[in-house]
Order: sequence, then C-alpha cells, then structure tokens
Amino acid sequence: MSGIISQSFRFNLRVLKAFYLYPEPEQTFLHKIRTYVLYVLFVVTVPVISIIHLLTAEDLNVEKANYNGSFLAQATSFITKFLPFVVNGQNIRKCINYFENFKVERENHQVIIYECIRICRRNTSAFYICAVGAVGSWATKPLFWKGRNFPVDVWWPFDPTTDFSTYCCVYLFVAAGPVLAALATGVIDPLIAGLCYHATSQMKILKDNLRHLSDYADEEISRGNIDRSLVKSSKQKIISTMIKKCVDHHETILKFVQEYEVCFSWVVFSQIAGSVFVVCFCCLQMSKVEALGYYVFQLAVYFSVILVQIYFYCYYGSTISEECDSLTDAIYMAEWYNYDVKIQKSLLILMERSTKPVVVTAGKTVDLSLLTFTTILRRSYSLLAVLKNYQ
Repeated sequence: MSGIISQSFRFNLRVLKAFYLYPEPEQTFLHKIRTYVLYVLFVVTVPVISIIHLLTAEDLNVEKANYNGSFLAQATSFITKFLPFVVNGQNIRKCINYFENFKVERENHQVIIYECIRICRRNTSAFYICAVGAVGSWATKPLFWKGRNFPVDVWWPFDPTTDFSTYCCVYLFVAAGPVLAALATGVIDPLIAGLCYHATSQMKILKDNLRHLSDYADEEISRGNIDRSLVKSSKQKIISTMIKKCVDHHETILKFVQEYEVCFSWVVFSQIAGSVFVVCFCCLQMSKVEALGYYVFQLAVYFSVILVQIYFYCYYGSTISEECDSLTDAIYMAEWYNYDVKIQKSLLILMERSTKPVVVTAGKTVDLSLLTFTTILRRSYSLLAVLKNYQ
C-alpha cells in the first residue's frame, strides 16, 4: 500500500513529473537539461517578449496596458514560482515525501489522516478544474475578437498576422507557454497547501497522544501479561516511553516546518506578490467592461482562481499555527497529576518548548494567516483606487 503522501497527491505528482518538475530519486543529466529547456521555453519566453512589447509599443493605450498587466503579473510570478522546482528539485522531493512512511496504528488517528487525504484530493480536483477553466478562457479569448489577435501582445521581429499558417503557429506558441504553466501551478498550489495541512494533521495526532497518555498506557498494559503488583510502575514506564516518542514526533513536525519554509517560502511569496497586482488589474478591467459577456466571465473565473490560490496558503498556514499554539492546552488536559515527578518535569519541558510560536512565512517576511489574506485584499483595493484616479 502506498504512503499517505502518495495517496494524497498522486495526481499532483504525476502532472509535475510530466512537466519534469518532480525529479526521480537519482536525477540524470538528461533530465536536468529537459527541465531547464522546458522552463525557459514555456515559462520564461512569453513573459519576456511580452515585456519587450510593452516597453517598445508606440500606440499602447491604458486599456491595453491593464489587460497585459494582469497577464504579466501572473506570468512573472510563474518564473520565480517554478525556479525552485527546477534548481532545487531533490530537496523539494525530500520535503514532499517527509511524512510518506508515517505509520498510523490507532483508529482515531487513521480518521485524522484519511480526512486529511480526502481534503487534499478534494482541493486538487476543485482547484485544477478552475485553473483549466481560467486558462482555457484566456487562451480562447481572441477567437471572439475581430481580426487576427493573440491572447497577449508580444514582440516579434516580423508580422505574424500576414500569413494564416504563421499566425496559427505563433498563436499556439504564445498560448502554449502560459497554458502549460497554469496547468502545472494548478497542482503546485494545492500540493504546497496540502503539505502544510499534513503537518497540521500530525500535530492533531500528537495532541491526542499527549492528552490520552494514561488511557493509551492502559491499552498497552491490557495487551500484555503484567503482574498486578507491577501495573503501576509499568504504567509509569510506558507513559515515560510514550512521552519520549511524543517529543520526537514534535521535533519531526518542527523540522518539517523549517524544511517547508526553505523549499516553498519564496514560491508562495512570488504567488502572493503577483496576486496583488492580478487582483487589482482584474477588478479594474471588470469595472470597464459590459456586465454580461464572455470577457467579464473570463475575468470572473480568473479572479476567483487567484483568490483561491491566496486563500489556500493563508488558511492552511493559519491552521498549523493554531494547532501548535494549543499543544500546551492538550498537555494540561491530560491526567498529569497522576504521573510521577519525572514525567511531570518532562511534560513541563515540552510545554515550555511549545510556547515558541510556529509560523509559516512567505519570503521570510509575510506570515501565512487569514489576517494576511485580508491584508492582501486591502492592498489590492488601495492599488486599484490609485490606478482609477490616474485614468
């Protein structure tokens, strides 16, 4: 049977492997070359030639600048978002599989893990469908316009609209890069958020073990043949052993959070930074188009996907912080008053260790929390208000 990570992100990992963003355990030189080529060709090229067009265009109006600005904000974030997967693939693979071989013995703990797996699968399915819809509506948008247009204005040293076959080839190239990047980010966002939720589930299991130390020790005693005169002393030894396992489990979770930040902190930061401008430009465009129409539908879908992206990171970053903060309460709710002095001192040390807040950050600067989510919306609105005053 596959591990809990494989069960949670089977589809995500298959898509990443297809785009060479999830390396094999022993990555070959050919695999690295393919990864860099695909990254430059489909992620970097289109934003670069679009920026060149934006800088060199002579007849660019404000409406066109807004339209291209939302694309460039998202496409530029793709460049920094995928770069760690290209450069630091092995460490990211290690972080993804951190809890892969975690064994669950008790039934109530299995319920926690299975619920986590179900939520990760649900988030991936829902978000990927939305991402496909958003990028599909973006790529097909020029089909509803007059003349030969592209999904985004790009610079070319020749006129690609003179010949129909040349136009089709250029159209496919311009659309293919952002489409493939969007399909890849459609599994990256729920994967990163889901890994954070797996850490939250591990913390729930740890809290349950600490809260029911006495009950679980009684279960261990009932399974063995222990002399009644030794039950009390044996129970204290079993509890002491269980506390040591809990301390190791706690350290494992904290190390994962550190590894998680090293691997994904800048990935999340690039997405959040780009999303502020995308939300702003989308709202600005929706305020200028007709209430009913394909364009406003495309903007609404795109806007919703961006909000869900940010919410994933902020919500699940908030859950791990809340669970870690309540670890002391779980210890206090246990029957610590029935333990011997040595065990009580061990629990006090663990409680003191848990008072240090566990905060997941983006770019080592922005805390991933629901407060951050509301702050991003406020900043986007402020930027929107400034742009509308200059139009």
